[in-house]
Amino acid sequence: MIQPIDTLRIMDVQNHGVANQERIAIFVQKMCDLAEYCLILTLPTPEGGAVPVKDHMLWFGQGVVNPGDWIFVYTAAGSTTILPNLTNQPLPGFPPLRYINMHWGKDHTVFQNRALSPMLIRIGGTGTLLPPAPTYQGNVNSAAQPRLF
Repeated sequence: MIQPIDTLRIMDVQNHGVANQERIAIFVQKMCDLAEYCLILTLPTPEGGAVPVKDHMLWFGQGVVNPGDWIFVYTAAGSTTILPNLTNQPLPGFPPLRYINMHWGKDHTVFQNRALSPMLIRIGGTGTLLPPAPTYQGNVNSAAQPRLF
């Protein structure tokens, strides 16, 4: 059974279809490492669920966030910035609250199609093909091979 995510919460998609302003607002409810999370795009199913849209996933990368931080994922390209949230007081034992602006890197807006929705995924395991051991790729006995040029 898939467990709900209680560390991060998608609050809203803002500025639908507006170039360089379209963004997903995510509130941090509990301290976590963003490396455990991905953001995907989904479409609704007739049964009321959601299915992933092919080739639309963003891995957040390494970084610890704290309760009260906000993550804004802009669909456009750009550089990650972290700004202090000067309107709120920090929680005891935590650093000051922050606004973390990340960018998906798309060359177009996404949410002008209001059927699309963002979904958070927590990575629970991986499986991969191990790369082959390094081997010599050239001729074993180059003296026995005729030169082509």
